[in-house]
Amino acid sequence: MKLTVLERIEELRLQMQKIASDKDLTDTRVVGVTEKLDVLINEFYIAKKRNDDLDLI
Repeated sequence: MKLTVLERIEELRLQMQKIASDKDLTDTRVVGVTEKLDVLINEFYIAKKRNDDLDLI
């Protein structure tokens, strides 16, 4: 089953919180998950913007 972008964002968010709960926020594992999360959030907003623009046509 393929996850939606929002489901993947939520999955990474939970993973980040779990790792960050006992690591420094600068730990490479926390930063790595955060970077992946940033990419997905950007993808989500770009796709949303495209869809919003199409709704205007």
